[in-house]
Amino acid sequence: MRATGYLFVALAGLACVAWAEDLLFPYMHGLKYSEYDIAIKQGHTAHVCKDEAEWTSMTTADFAKYKAIVIPDCLCNSSLATVDFLDASKSVWSPAVTGNMIIIGTDPSFHAKWYNLTGAIAMMQDAINLVASKNGTGMYFSLSCYYQAASTPVAISALSEIGEFMVRGNLSHPCLNDAHLVAGSSVMTSLKDSIASNWNCSVHEAFTSYPRSGPSGFEALAIAVNASGPGQQEFADGSRGIPYIIARGATPLGCGNNITEPAYKEECDDGDANGTPESLCSSSCRCVNGVLEPGVCRPNPTSTSSRSTQSTPSRYIEATDRLRRLLILVTAPRAA
Repeated sequence: MRATGYLFVALAGLACVAWAEDLLFPYMHGLKYSEYDIAIKQGHTAHVCKDEAEWTSMTTADFAKYKAIVIPDCLCNSSLATVDFLDASKSVWSPAVTGNMIIIGTDPSFHAKWYNLTGAIAMMQDAINLVASKNGTGMYFSLSCYYQAASTPVAISALSEIGEFMVRGNLSHPCLNDAHLVAGSSVMTSLKDSIASNWNCSVHEAFTSYPRSGPSGFEALAIAVNASGPGQQEFADGSRGIPYIIARGATPLGCGNNITEPAYKEECDDGDANGTPESLCSSSCRCVNGVLEPGVCRPNPTSTSSRSTQSTPSRYIEATDRLRRLLILVTAPRAA
């Protein structure tokens, strides 16, 4: 075998090692939580750090080898010190997280382990599928009960490298129990309003603000219905509430109807073309290259045309632009 052949085999072996597991779990009290069990049952492979030292020794490239990082619900743990390791290492792992993300303001592992709630199991199934479904490393992060006592909005320090996320707890006594999904994905097929609600305490933390603009913006995925105060929003189906689950990579209600609706933070809408190579509009109705002007996405660097999404799919507008330039060329006066 030639040297190049040996090199090819060696590189192929390294590639197999790099993607040996789909999901990365940190060391958290040495336990494996329901998220781990569910991931394995769904056919994912997973690596659990043997201790915090293993996590802290990892580089950005190490984190980027996984389809997703999973920070599980630590069984309604209210001690923020539980995720100190995540905060301390955020400058290393954050750049690796370029895929879908989901942040959950409740404790699904607790409700699955102790009450075997169908909704808690479905929530973890769908969330793990979402974050592991896209090119680039995703992230699942359950806020467990870390912020449930926060009566005023507080920043999630561990996520500050990704954006500013503000949450509050102390929402209601008894707890908020009426949940409603306001976004979805083709890989999220299990969770419904009926089983996301009535957990005795369905919502522990709600988001008062979070990054919402651009291709890396987050969508409200589930809300505490009719919850009032900081963070309350109105959604495309007329519902009102405060988001307690947010996601990057989900499709909000109303997105995909070929009408750009700024009232719901849409930057574009190419209908069925959203998220396809022929559109500059993502499946979340965000301009993938940024906004040129309201309803118009910034073109690709190799393109000379912008794509408007007010009422006409961008692919048709781009074709019209090409035709217009051709007509100008044909009708231009020639030198004598």
